[in-house]
Amino acid sequence: MNVDTAVRYLGLLRAKWRWLCWGVLISLAVTTAALVATPPLYHSEATLFVRTPGDVSSVVDGGDSYAQGRARTFAALADNPALTSRVVTDLGLDLAPATLAKRVDAENPPGTALIEVAVSSPSPSEARRTATVLLDELTATVDGLETVPGSLVPRAELVVVNPPSTETRVSAWGLPVAAVLAGAALTGVVVATMCVVLTSVHASAGQSAAGTGSLADEPHPGAR
Repeated sequence: MNVDTAVRYLGLLRAKWRWLCWGVLISLAVTTAALVATPPLYHSEATLFVRTPGDVSSVVDGGDSYAQGRARTFAALADNPALTSRVVTDLGLDLAPATLAKRVDAENPPGTALIEVAVSSPSPSEARRTATVLLDELTATVDGLETVPGSLVPRAELVVVNPPSTETRVSAWGLPVAAVLAGAALTGVVVATMCVVLTSVHASAGQSAAGTGSLADEPHPGAR
């Protein structure tokens, strides 16, 4: 796009500024309605540490590499339907294990033996209770996997560093409301701009076709 074309389109957008305003307003209205219609979610967060109290800690790096490897594995187990099924049973929730699994987010920060766990729920109190029971079930699962017959201590175990936090509301599908509204406004501007440009191109094409037709209808100077 050359400078003349860019200037022409900028002038066109200035002339059609109402289109841009309507695009922003409509986009914000639709987004606001969606936010109001979407039920709120609350989540509770916790931090776990993978400790290696047994013979694993006697290796060269003190068991750090083993702990980091296990942290990745245990984080993947946190949303396992078999584990969430036990959580649902313990709490007596009217919820499918697969649905609860989708509300569990567990990550292992790279290079650490930590696991960051977040549990979401439509109810503030339920989010914290679910997170607490989930940690208990995950700890029990890890103990069962890491306990070696004949050994007094397991190869690895989970230690709660930060217990489930006070429930916080998840805004706008996990994003701040301001960011969602700003994105909606930007989307409205982009869509309105495309409509203005396409309308202008269509009008120009129509005028060109009309002009060509008029020239074709004129008699040739040599015609009698």
